[in-house]
Amino acid sequence: FFVTMKMKQIIVFIGCCHAAAAFAPFVGGRVNVQQTLDSHACFSDAGGDVITHTTRRVFVDDTIKGSLGIFIASTVASTPAYASGGATAGGAYLLSAKQRYNKRVIAGVKSLLSLDARDLSQVEEFFSSHEEGGWEDLSAAGYLLANAFRTSSTKAPDSLPSVKKWRAFAKEMELVQRSLSKKDGEKTFASYKNAEEKLDAYLEAVELPPGMELKQM
Repeated sequence: FFVTMKMKQIIVFIGCCHAAAAFAPFVGGRVNVQQTLDSHACFSDAGGDVITHTTRRVFVDDTIKGSLGIFIASTVASTPAYASGGATAGGAYLLSAKQRYNKRVIAGVKSLLSLDARDLSQVEEFFSSHEEGGWEDLSAAGYLLANAFRTSSTKAPDSLPSVKKWRAFAKEMELVQRSLSKKDGEKTFASYKNAEEKLDAYLEAVELPPGMELKQM
């Protein structure tokens, strides 16, 4: 749309140039442009006087070419630069996200998988930690990493396979928290095992090794 508008402006501008040239000083079948374009096609006669005249057609053509060049240059200079999809989706953005969040996700996964889920005190410590390796940091970094796997800057995050798999894992972790708050050891353990299964699907979606491999790293 923006390009179309600019093209319309260029067409109008060309029309204006034709109109302006039509009313330029016209003497003896030629257009005298001494007052209009001092640098145009100058040469000296035998008497040394500078003659700067040309035909109306040449004058019109040269005026349009020169003016159109200036107009296009100014238009390009003033056109806002819009980021392509690659600037916000995939490519360098994804690489940057991996560098930023992979380490935190791996730390959180390793802490989670090292828990004895039957020991509620260990599980509670994992959820209450605000440091890297705890659930709070894992939940933030895990989602942001999943959201980086976008093929289009206009695509809704919830439609991404990586985000869907993250949410499935996070939902199981919420069940672990609920069971933990009720001090229900059996349900806590069962929900923990379910979360492990969902975790591997998420890790695959964000191009990380399976949980057991990360645990041994």
